[in-house]
Amino acid sequence: MSELRNCLSGETSPYLLSHSEQPVHWQTWTPGTLALAKRLKKPILLSIGYSACHWCHVMARESFSSPETAALMNEHFVNIKVDREERPDLDDVYQTAHQMLTGRPGGWPLTMFLCPETQLPFLAGTYFAKVGREGQLGFDDLLARVHSYYVHQNSEFKMLRNQVETSFQQLMQPVLSGFDTADVTLLPAALRSLRENQDQQEGGFGAPPKFPLPVNLSFLLQAEASHQLSGHDKQHLHLTLRQMAQRGINDRIGGGFFRYSTDVGWNIPHFEKMLYDNGLLLEVYARAWIQADNPLYKSAALGIVRWLRQHMLTLHGTFFSAMDADTNGKEGAYYTLALEEIRSSLTQEEFTLFQQMFGLRGEANFLGRWHLSQQEDLKTAAKSLMMTRETALELYRGGREKIENLRAYNPLPLIDHKVLTGWNALVIKGLLVLARKDNELRELSLAHGALDFIRNKLWVNQRLFAGWQGEQPVRHAYLDDFVFLMDALLESLQTLWRDVDYQFVIALAESLLRLHEDKEYGGFFYTAHDAEKLVYRSKPFMDSAVPSANGVAAKVLLRLGHLTAEPRYLQAARRILSAALPVMQQSPETHLTLIQVHQESLQPMPQVMMMDNGVMDSWERDIRQQFPGQVLCYRLPAEAELHPTEALSMEPGEALVCTADRCLEVQTSCVGILHQLTEILS
Repeated sequence: MSELRNCLSGETSPYLLSHSEQPVHWQTWTPGTLALAKRLKKPILLSIGYSACHWCHVMARESFSSPETAALMNEHFVNIKVDREERPDLDDVYQTAHQMLTGRPGGWPLTMFLCPETQLPFLAGTYFAKVGREGQLGFDDLLARVHSYYVHQNSEFKMLRNQVETSFQQLMQPVLSGFDTADVTLLPAALRSLRENQDQQEGGFGAPPKFPLPVNLSFLLQAEASHQLSGHDKQHLHLTLRQMAQRGINDRIGGGFFRYSTDVGWNIPHFEKMLYDNGLLLEVYARAWIQADNPLYKSAALGIVRWLRQHMLTLHGTFFSAMDADTNGKEGAYYTLALEEIRSSLTQEEFTLFQQMFGLRGEANFLGRWHLSQQEDLKTAAKSLMMTRETALELYRGGREKIENLRAYNPLPLIDHKVLTGWNALVIKGLLVLARKDNELRELSLAHGALDFIRNKLWVNQRLFAGWQGEQPVRHAYLDDFVFLMDALLESLQTLWRDVDYQFVIALAESLLRLHEDKEYGGFFYTAHDAEKLVYRSKPFMDSAVPSANGVAAKVLLRLGHLTAEPRYLQAARRILSAALPVMQQSPETHLTLIQVHQESLQPMPQVMMMDNGVMDSWERDIRQQFPGQVLCYRLPAEAELHPTEALSMEPGEALVCTADRCLEVQTSCVGILHQLTEILS
């Protein structure tokens, strides 16, 4: 057999291509590669990362580009490189394995050593420095020790492998609750768990690195909308939203949020921008704006849209997946500026305002340069400088535009041009929520353009695909692709009813039940029944950086079941909640999406259907204004041909309120609808 070589040059993933000229003989995860490792009796060194990951770049420069390190890797291992955005199923399996082997959460780059016979892991880590420090092995030393262990400690190796296999088998065993979920109340426990981890000074949860945790924020916003949030928790929620919107985790110049903050005060981020974060935060800030009418929340939401339009929008109307942290090997180089650059680009009045708002005094806050993180709001800064708010706002807008132009002289960070179905769905939903606030046609058009592309190009022969690369659909969809898209479609039907969206969401539901449901024990598997068999097949209940896929599945099936009067959808949603009940009770703070759906199953949101006679848009506005976040509202146009079951007998100008499996008397006035909703929700 010929000598192995680096085989990544033919890939379409920017992450894989960035490793294609390294001396490591990188392979891709294929049946042929796995068979080769088994035949050569060499352990697999599996490295998983993504294009915007800063520490992935560091390890690539330090170790994978080193001829000495590459020689060790090539001699003793079959080396496989995986883009986690192309293979989230592999990432899910081996992140779980990292947790089992180390007792700590994983991350990226994920570094795993696998048995060539079984692909079971026997050693796990994330970033390893090439040279050891502070008691940690350097990567070169680690490679030598792993090789020695594999060759010379055969009995210990087999014992460890068997332990990992047993742990995976235990994870796949269903836990039967034995309780009816209707007998359990979980919301108070979830709120208590979140309260224990609050940062009272700067907002957010936990110690640095601090992540935005949009799942937490969405959960709290919904609790606030349904009047179930205490005054203390409400204050903390809005402190968090304000601090994040003002500080450096939000790109105040170009818009969009970075992945996380390295400090407690949200000032200095790692500079990658991920589509999924920004889609979820767009929805969070749009809902916060709807509920609190704070212009800062509007600014944060519109900033995300500005970034999406300027840098992430594809020619097809969809959105790219990520924007890198580094530029030419330097983290944050695109975003940070020297003080003199800022001063020389602004008028004296503009600079004085920016100096006051962003604290541009003393030592620069990032490697000798300034990353703009707002320390004082516009109103306070204007008062300190004895300006009117209107003057300060005009100066701020002019200065922001000049700094954006100044920043544009820097090379733009690498943008990963993959289009991922699930991540696009998160953005689409955020755009639709924002569009409903003031009937914004621009955001609605963006959302519909992306939805239409997914339906036309990524839904092929009744099968959803996970992404678009190389001008073609790639990889069958995973559970989150299905349910995030269904969630976006239900949001679209509430924003502007289109028959194609109603037809599509039902088709997706049928495909989801056929391909992913665990019909015996309830819940949905992450991979389809006909997908590649891995060492572990997960059924994700826990929230992560994105909402739990089973939690969103329960929500969309519950709402779609009530909308279509289809009992199979309702039964599937209830089976998810029943299967997940033990883990919801055990750690409520990590299962917020499921708990929110469980709460909705106990107290279903009223559903309003209106047969539009041309003037009922004002009814919809009044309903949403009086009951923000508390009502599902569908306004069917006169030309609609596909109607929900309960609406089939309705005439134009009529509206119907349903809650769970009960519908009230048809109304012909908005006052009548508002009265019915008040009685239900009071």
